Amino acid sequence: MEVIDSRFLLEYFLSEEVGSKASKHLKQLIEKRTGILPTIVVAETVRYVCEKRGAEEAKLRYLSLIRSGLLIADLTGEIAREAGLLKCHHQNLPMGDCILAAIARSRKAKILSDDVHFDEIKDISRTWF
Repeated sequence: MEVIDSRFLLEYFLSEEVGSKASKHLKQLIEKRTGILPTIVVAETVRYVCEKRGAEEAKLRYLSLIRSGLLIADLTGEIAREAGLLKCHHQNLPMGDCILAAIARSRKAKILSDDVHFDEIKDISRTWF
């Protein structure tokens, strides 16, 4: 299982390369049903695409994510608690990254990101495509 970071989705959505590595990796995650998509990543991705390409494209990207077959991970009370505890111990880690780490920890999953912030958390593994 892999928890998808917005950095991966931005690579996927904004890449001009047809058949890119990101595209192939996302397809595998969907086919194998091993991709976990946190709702905070959906929000971050929609905001970024909206800023770069406009609201209409952001809405289309939102629909493609929601309909993709990726497992949507909501921000539950338990995840919020664990993210808060992670933030307490890793003050330089952004709260969004703490939420992803809490989801990864709860699902025993890796985080799909090139963000080295995640390396600060000992029991979290990070991967890139």
